[in-house]
Amino acid sequence: MSDVLADPGEPSAPSGEASAATAEPQTPVGKGWIWTFALAWFGYWLTVMLPPQFLTPQLIETVAPEHKVDVLSFLLIEGAVVSLVCIPFAGMACDRTRSRFGRRRPWALGGLLLTGSALSLIGLQTDWRAVAALMALVAAGNAMTLVALSAMIADQVPPGQRGAASAAMGVPQVVSLAVGMVVVTMLIESMPARWAVTGLVGVVCALPFLLGRAEPPAADVPVRGTRLPIPRPRSHPDYYWALFCRVAINAGNAAGTAYLLYFLSDVLHRPRPDEALLVLTLVYLVFCSAFGFLGGVLSDRLARRRVLVAVSGGLQALSALLLALAPSWPAAIVAAALLGMGYGAFLSVDQALVTDVLPDRRSRARDVGIINAAQNVPIAPMLGWLVLTTVASYRVLYAVAALIMLVGSAAVYRIKGVR
Repeated sequence: MSDVLADPGEPSAPSGEASAATAEPQTPVGKGWIWTFALAWFGYWLTVMLPPQFLTPQLIETVAPEHKVDVLSFLLIEGAVVSLVCIPFAGMACDRTRSRFGRRRPWALGGLLLTGSALSLIGLQTDWRAVAALMALVAAGNAMTLVALSAMIADQVPPGQRGAASAAMGVPQVVSLAVGMVVVTMLIESMPARWAVTGLVGVVCALPFLLGRAEPPAADVPVRGTRLPIPRPRSHPDYYWALFCRVAINAGNAAGTAYLLYFLSDVLHRPRPDEALLVLTLVYLVFCSAFGFLGGVLSDRLARRRVLVAVSGGLQALSALLLALAPSWPAAIVAAALLGMGYGAFLSVDQALVTDVLPDRRSRARDVGIINAAQNVPIAPMLGWLVLTTVASYRVLYAVAALIMLVGSAAVYRIKGVR
């Protein structure tokens, strides 16, 4: 009977392999694991968040001031495309790796080293084309690190702790941005030094976790499993609704934040837009950190991830809508708080939800990679470029961003296998 019901497009596995494919880790991870895992993510997010949010717009204003919107949009699109291509292949290679150092650690460390090396050279460039070439290497290195670290949650963390582990992954994203901005605006004045320090800190922060903690053995996970076909929407609808939800909410969020420095200078006419951006980031950090931790705890205790994802997306949409309807400095501060609440909770709960709907243990890095790659589809920079070069209105951009996030929030209720 099971043979009749099996999906004809996906070959059935022997019973031993099927058991290995669906088994979940049972041993709880300790606080030391959580904290060093969070520190590794801090280093990763520093190399991901600080360049596009602050360092790259600042550099482009120096090397291509007359075409800053066009060049910045190109660099954001380029990074998204490189990530989109590299992440699934890095995930498949990570799943197939069998070494005495583990499956995931070689890829995480190798990616960080590639990223750090490229970042150390970007600040020395005076031609945006050279910046673009190095940024492609940064995106490739980040793709390797992302799939490896993300898969470790599914590999090592039991379902009852995945909210906490996801918070350890998500909260450092905003902490790294705020800390990084304080360092590069108040402590480091040299442009080359800002880029180099970003790359160096990213590598150093990951070393305690990657070198100090061994991976569990992967001998019970068949290598053949990494050649499984891509999950089919008909067989795994929850997986694809989770993918759509993440893509939509992240695209709306990115569309609103990528051009925030220019919004502060060109629309709000802040006399010191760099400092204004730092203030908003610090407000955002406080709320994002608090609600990221709270979202992870509630996610594990209530075992209700969908409603938390929906509320978190709604708060982010409200933030963007506020800037569209009332673009002012006080409104920007309130919007930063709302965005922090929403995105903090989303970062912790959404990753736990995604981990819960992964189809197969044998291809976790690949399947997480597909979702992470999909969220890098360059919707936000293309949308930003289209709106700002046609209607030339940041208010329209924020209204569209709010709509996209509301659609993503509603889509989470299409997921049936998670409460």
